[in-house]
Amino acid sequence: MHPLLTSLGLPDLLEDPESLSKLTDEQLDLLANVRDEAADALDLEPDNEENIDAVYLSHMTLTSALFLRALTADVQAQALPPGSVLLRSWNGSPLRIASKEHTAEMVVPTATLDVLNNAGLPAVAEPELTFDEHPVRLLSLMDLPSGDDEDTSDEFFSSFWRIAFNSYEDAICIDERADGIVVMLDKEWGYYAQQFVNSSVGHFLLCLEAWRVMEVDAGDDVDTIIETFERSIERIDPAALTEGAFWSDCLDALDDSDEEDEA
Repeated sequence: MHPLLTSLGLPDLLEDPESLSKLTDEQLDLLANVRDEAADALDLEPDNEENIDAVYLSHMTLTSALFLRALTADVQAQALPPGSVLLRSWNGSPLRIASKEHTAEMVVPTATLDVLNNAGLPAVAEPELTFDEHPVRLLSLMDLPSGDDEDTSDEFFSSFWRIAFNSYEDAICIDERADGIVVMLDKEWGYYAQQFVNSSVGHFLLCLEAWRVMEVDAGDDVDTIIETFERSIERIDPAALTEGAFWSDCLDALDDSDEEDEA
């Protein structure tokens, strides 16, 4: 195993959320370097098990640490209005309300149920998201291999309710275990790699509306438009702007695109 991964206490570290959340920025940067170097080496030797392990362990540690950092961020999300008010403030494509029958088994805060039952979610929304007609247990959509880890996999995935997916088929889910936060699970990594999206489905809906407003802004100053969007996300749900979170990555992509246009 790579010396840095060993020094951090991997693979046992992955089972220690408290220690993961305390990894420093320097350690996270080193993990990213190990992952990238091992991935480059795999291009030359695709069957090298040492490099395969290094890529997996470094990526899973990095994404888990960033997810936990967002989850435990000492910031306060905006207080949510009732679902009926969210419905009236939405100006995108029509929202589809989930029936109480479809949410009866969800163990989530009442505010989450209020949004799903009284506001709803769109069929599609930018950035390139397609929504399920109603929340669906992710486990019911997966074909997990049987074996020694079957019970562990069932336990891990049983708390996720998929509400949407992107063009890569990554799953955007409500997580019962984390009080109904919205998280994206990366399909390429077997849905085990997690990315923080929003503190709740209501905050997710508000951020989607902020993105829609940004896209229809007819102003000429692209930097100002992006900055206005960033301030909106910061007001709605500050944790969504922590490093590695979904909306933070979206902003990074916007900045990179803007820089390319100026070049």
